[in-house]
Amino acid sequence: MLNRHAISANEMMVANPNSPALVKTIEMPKGYLDTKHFHPWHQVIFPVEGLLQTKSGQHQYLVPHTSALFIPAPLTHESIALSDTIFVGIYINPKFCKKYEKQIRTIALTPFFRELLKEVRRSCLSVENQNELQNLLSVLHDQILRNDIVTFKLLLPQDKRLKVIFDKLTKTPALDWSLKTWGEYVGASERTLSRLFVKEFNTSFPLWRQHLRLVFSLSLLNEDIPVQAIADKIGYKNDSSYIKAFKSYFNTTPQQFKRNKIEL
Repeated sequence: MLNRHAISANEMMVANPNSPALVKTIEMPKGYLDTKHFHPWHQVIFPVEGLLQTKSGQHQYLVPHTSALFIPAPLTHESIALSDTIFVGIYINPKFCKKYEKQIRTIALTPFFRELLKEVRRSCLSVENQNELQNLLSVLHDQILRNDIVTFKLLLPQDKRLKVIFDKLTKTPALDWSLKTWGEYVGASERTLSRLFVKEFNTSFPLWRQHLRLVFSLSLLNEDIPVQAIADKIGYKNDSSYIKAFKSYFNTTPQQFKRNKIEL
C-alpha cells in the first residue's frame, strides 16, 4: 500500500542538493493515480513487480518489468498503476550529469542494464563512495542514450473520434467491432477512420488494435490468470494465436515475460 506520509522524491532532492543521485522504492496499489507532476532532477523508473502507465503530453508509455523509463527534468507527467506495482525510482542530479533532450526514452532491461541499475541503486543507498556513484552514472548515461526502444509507447489520438475508440478499447480490448461499426458509433465514414489511423499512427486499424491488445495484456500477465483466459479477455480466439502474436511482437513468450522479473 502507498505510504502517503513518506517523504516525497522532490522533498528528498531539496534535502540532498549535493547528492549525485537518490533512490526511492514506491508501492502503488492497482488503480492508484500519481497525478501530473514534475521533478527538478532526471528520473529513471523501473517496476520490480506490476505494470505502470505513464503519460506525458500526447504520449503514454507502458512500463512493464522488462523495461525502464527515463524522464528528463522537468518534464510534466502522470502515472497510474495498472496492477499492484512496486517500482524503483532513481533520481539523477542535473549538476552531476550531461544534458538530455526533453523527451522520454524507453529502455530495454537487458541483463547488463539490470545489473547496472542494481549497482546504481546500491551505490545510492551507500554514502561512502560518491566517486563510484558518479562513474556508474556515466555508464547509465551512455545506456540511456544508446538503448532507446518504442515497443511500449502508445500515441494518444488527437482526433476526437479516434480518442473515443481508444478509450473504449482500452476498457474492453476484446471488443471486435469492424471499422464500419466504429464509424457508425463515432459518426464518421469507414474511409475517414481508415485515413485517420494512417495519418496519426502510420498503420492500419487492425494492426493498431492488435498492438493495443498485446500491450494491455501485460497487466494481466502480472495476475494469477491462465494464458487462455488472458487471450479471451483481449479478443484472441485461442491461446496459441495469442502466444504467437505476443512472441512476434515482444520477442518473448507470455510465460517468459511472467518469469522475467528483476530481483533487487
